[in-house]
Order: sequence, then structure tokens, then C-alpha cells
Amino acid sequence: MLRTKNRYVVRVSKTKGGVFLSKLCIFTLYFTVFLAIYLIFFPVMRKAYDGFDLEENLKRFSSNNNKKEEAKYLIDNLNLDCSSLKNKNFTHNSTLMLEYETWTFSTDSVIKSILDSSKKCNTIKSLFPFPTVPKSKEEKDFPLAYGIIVYYNFVQFLFMLSSIYEPQNHYCVAVSGSATREFKMLAQITSECFHNVHVLIRPPIFWGSFEIINSTYTCMEMLTKQSHWKYFQYLSGVDAPLKTNREMVRIFKQMNESANVEFLKYPYSRLRGKKMADSPVPIVKSSLSALVPREAADYMIQSNVTRQLLRFLKGTGIPDESFWGTVFGNVDVFPVPGAINSTQFLLEQAKIKRSSIDRQAKVYMTYYLSRYQVWKKTKFCQGKLSSGSCVYGPRDFSHLVSRPHLIAHKFYTNFQPAGYFCVLKEIRHRSIRGITAFEEYTYNKTPLVEVKSGKEYENLSHKLWLTA
Repeated sequence: MLRTKNRYVVRVSKTKGGVFLSKLCIFTLYFTVFLAIYLIFFPVMRKAYDGFDLEENLKRFSSNNNKKEEAKYLIDNLNLDCSSLKNKNFTHNSTLMLEYETWTFSTDSVIKSILDSSKKCNTIKSLFPFPTVPKSKEEKDFPLAYGIIVYYNFVQFLFMLSSIYEPQNHYCVAVSGSATREFKMLAQITSECFHNVHVLIRPPIFWGSFEIINSTYTCMEMLTKQSHWKYFQYLSGVDAPLKTNREMVRIFKQMNESANVEFLKYPYSRLRGKKMADSPVPIVKSSLSALVPREAADYMIQSNVTRQLLRFLKGTGIPDESFWGTVFGNVDVFPVPGAINSTQFLLEQAKIKRSSIDRQAKVYMTYYLSRYQVWKKTKFCQGKLSSGSCVYGPRDFSHLVSRPHLIAHKFYTNFQPAGYFCVLKEIRHRSIRGITAFEEYTYNKTPLVEVKSGKEYENLSHKLWLTA
């Protein structure tokens, strides 16, 4: 090997020793270069491999995609900064809140854009977020089913449907016969846009009518003919979700196939001349909203007792508030999966209310989680009362998104709609970002889950939750 100025030149000898020496020099040179590169760059490569730089890059990439996703649809581009509503000092300031309370939203232009479109499905999908693939394997493996009753405000229906929509779920939409021809037509078009949305045109549905529970049951019956799903729940067109689909899935897993139903003492005045003895099972009052496991839904559909109960309820007062509590509150005579003894439940509930010393204790959880509905004008209803229950506004936002319930009832797009849209924006934000802002294991300790599992009332983890 000769040195010529600043360069090394390998002279190849034709002898065996010279050839070997030349190859050894070349190998040594390459090895030295490789070693230098390794020593310089390996720490950087290792750092990325260990999940630092690489993970940060993936997060940055995902964040950019999320930002793009959160700016695509009508809900994303509403001129509303909802973050301020989480600040209690802000919501208590009447001057600052006035902008939110007077903010308005018109559905006219949205309806017009859909009606004027020659490709209505494409227009609906461009305005509202309807995902085409499951967000996670966890959600894909745990599909849900919904029964929805609607009769007016098609745009609000699309906002609500898109807020709970996932391609693996199943949706039955019962449209009241009293709805306009335009509404029925648009609802039918929506069902043609999505394979898992089924629309039924029903007889006229109005408050207190038998057709409310009849249509809900018909939807559940239709959904049991669909492929597997895990839980059924009811919604109205003026509801909004308080949990993302993933959060709901995790809650349902903690419920261990128990039902979630409200139990109240039945007012006999609602019998309207009928005799309780003629009912196949004792009547128990409840809310129309319920969370029903698939096994229970299948059992109900196949049982003659369910059909007998529906026939008995026809002609009674507000029959939709007499169905779920009756079905799931008579386990001794009607052993529906997930049912309990509601008589014992109400006795234990009354006992706890009488004996509880700290009645003013802050109870953040409750036994009934299907729907959050406020019946009085209190600090939990800063909007207004309509038909006896609260229509929420922007002042209710921070309270609503912290509730443990799955659904909030009710919102109107013509009354302080900023509250409604901020709830939808919050759920969408959490859904896209995969944010889970609660401990799902708490739901395993709720009274109905523990009672269904065989735990005695005196041993409940949280007795006060019976009274909330």
C-alpha cells in the first residue's frame, strides 16, 4: 500500500501473498468506515427504534390527519368555540354567555342543498360524518343496535344519526305517519345510502300514544333478525350522545349483559278502567329509554308474554312508560335475561333514602344510565322546560359532558342550539382523537349490575347510587 499525497493506493500484487494482503487492506478500510458510521448513527437509530422520535413522528402524522378529519363536515365548520363553555367562570358571566345563547342555526340551507342535489347520498355524506370503517377492532367486535323514533326536523335527525353512526352497528328508524311527505322521502333516501340503516314508516306517533312503544318494539324485533349485535338502546330525534361509540362499548362490557332500566311505582290511575289482574305480569313504571342486552331482546321477541303485555298496555295511559320496567322488573314470573325483582328494588331504595344520614352527599353516579333527563327548572336545567322536561342550552354544556349517562334528552335546534352543537362537537372530538374521559370500571359497580350478578342489597358497593 503506497501513499501518494493525501490518497491511499492499493497496489495489487500478482503473488498469493500480495493478493491476500490487498484484500485484507480493502476489508479493513470498509470495516473502519462501517464502524464509524455505526458509532455515529446507531444512537439516533436506536432512539427512534425505542419509540421516541418514531413515536413522535407517528403522533404528528396522526395529529395532522385528525385535524383534517375535524375540518371536513358541517359540524366541524360551525362558528362556535365550545372550549369556553367548560369554564364555569365564563358560563356564570351573563354578558359573555349572551353570544352563545343568541347564536342561531338555520336548517333551511342544508335541506335545500340536499333536495337540489341530483346525488343526494353524496351530498348527505359530504355534509355529515358517516365513517366507512370501524375506528377500532374493539368496536368492530362489539356492534350496537339502535331504535330511533323521529317525525320532524330532518337536519337534526342527520346530526344525531351521524353522531352515533358506525358501519358495524345497526339502526332502525321509525318515522311517524304524521311526518311530512318530504321528511319521509328523505328518510327513505338515507336508508338507501347506508346498508345498516333501516327505515320503517309507522302510523302517526304522538306524545303518550301506544304507537311509541309499539314502534320501538317493532324496531327491536326487526333488529333481532340482523346479524349479531350486543346491546339495543332507544333514542328520539331530539337526543344527543354523551359518550362516544368506543366509550359505550366499554360501558356495555362492564355491564355484563345486565339491562339498564328505570324502576318507579306505577300510578294505578293510568290503567284507565283496566284491572291489574288482567295483565300477564304486574306493571312497573319506567322511562322509555333502556339498555337491552341481545339475549334479553331475543327472549322477549320469542315470548308470548311480551305480546300479551303490549296488548294489555294498549288503551292505558302513557304506555311507553310502562313497558321496560315491567319486562325487566318481574324476574320471578317473567325470567328475561338481565331482569331483577323490582318490588324488592323499590323497597330497598326507599329504605336507603330514609336511613341515609348524608342525603346531601354529592353522588356522581346513578343506577339508571340510559338517558339523562331533567324534569325541573333547577341548576341542572339552565335552558327551558317543554312538556315537563328540560330543553338544554349552552349553560348546561359543562354539566352535560361530565354526566355518566349515555344519552341526553332533549335539544331543539330552534332554542339556544349552541348547547346542542357543542355537545356533538365534543363527542366528535373525543371520538376522532380516541379520548376516553372516564373510568369504565366504575360501571361494573352500579347497583343493577351488582344485583343482577347476585349481590345482596346490603353488600352493594355504592348504596347511595340507588337514590340518585
